[in-house]
Amino acid sequence: MCCKRIMSKYLFRRRQKPGATAIPFMLTVLISLFVFGGVALFCYNKLMEDDTELQPMQAAVTGISDNDINTILFILDPDDPEHPDRKTAMMLLHFDPVRKKEFCMGIPLELQVAHEGKLMTAENCLINHGLDALKNAVGAALDQKVDRYIMMDSEGFEKLVNVIGNVSYPSPIKDTGLRRVDDGVSVQLDNKQFETLLTSTRYDKEVDRCATIGLSVSQLLNQCDGKRIGSNLDNYYHSFINDVTTDITAMDFSDHKHAISYVFQYATSPARAVTIICTEQNGMFVVNEDFKDSLKKTFYQQSSAGLGVEENPAAETTVS
Repeated sequence: MCCKRIMSKYLFRRRQKPGATAIPFMLTVLISLFVFGGVALFCYNKLMEDDTELQPMQAAVTGISDNDINTILFILDPDDPEHPDRKTAMMLLHFDPVRKKEFCMGIPLELQVAHEGKLMTAENCLINHGLDALKNAVGAALDQKVDRYIMMDSEGFEKLVNVIGNVSYPSPIKDTGLRRVDDGVSVQLDNKQFETLLTSTRYDKEVDRCATIGLSVSQLLNQCDGKRIGSNLDNYYHSFINDVTTDITAMDFSDHKHAISYVFQYATSPARAVTIICTEQNGMFVVNEDFKDSLKKTFYQQSSAGLGVEENPAAETTVS
């Protein structure tokens, strides 16, 4: 009996109240939530700071700027053995993705240029001194910086047209595979017909051929499926670049392909033809000085007041 009382007393002392365990447990949970919640809040804030810092870096990489504006000299040197009298076609393409515009201007073979202090035609400069000399000489004659060149033969031109697509254009001449269209109605030209249009000797004047080069290539660019080309630009570039002679590097393409793709996919009828204005002197065409100033305004390099840039449609023709 005495032992039972002692045991009961002992057990009573050891038995704790219900709240004695709950309070320390809740304190432990609260402290844990506070500690881990603080850590989570710190990590969240850190991630948000990093995300804020990365956004302008992304924009800098993918953004389009004046650095993406390029002027390229295109040369088509036909090598059709059945028509050895075909003429070389030269064209300047001014690519401006900032304003989503392209300007195409035919260059006469008899354009007067200077190389190493000697005056000569653009054709003779190409034949005797090469593409780099021609690029610099044409740029100096027009008072424009020409950034790159692309020279192609008939096979390279055929691949380029197959990538972009055929063009519908009213032919102003009659030649092999071409019939003259006097009513101005456009007819679809395949790559051989298009090459004939650009390189034919049937034009009355070389300036007429240059005007056709600028207008027809502008038409080609405006009629093509830009979204298809822009979304497959890498494949088209690699399939075409090995069949031409160019100073465009893989790095050049990588740096500017986002701008090229952007214009193809989102610009509506971006291409315009520019007709060069020259004066004939001693069998060569000398660029008119007023035209050089007009060209700067057309390319948004100079406003009418000589300050800043603004659109000036002088000497250009819109082709839709």
